[in-house]
Amino acid sequence: MEAPETAAQGMREARLQRQIIISALYQQRRQHPSQPGITLGDMEQTLKISKVELEFSLWYLTEGLYVKRTDNGTHSITLKGVDLAEDMIERLPV
Repeated sequence: MEAPETAAQGMREARLQRQIIISALYQQRRQHPSQPGITLGDMEQTLKISKVELEFSLWYLTEGLYVKRTDNGTHSITLKGVDLAEDMIERLPV
């Protein structure tokens, strides 16, 4: 079992990764509305996040209805995900 500090650090890293993923999906939808999805492989390469970590974060974001998996196997942001991305910006220090 992980030490409490290590587990807490892992949770902070997972939260940061989710923020990075939701931001990337927001940008994709905004810049390419006709192709709003990103493949797992593209996310892995572009965001430098391992497949295992991506799968966990995408599971979380999908279950929370922030992201959906499309018919062609990509992931795209939902309306609720856009709201989350914009709320994250509001919380950033100026």
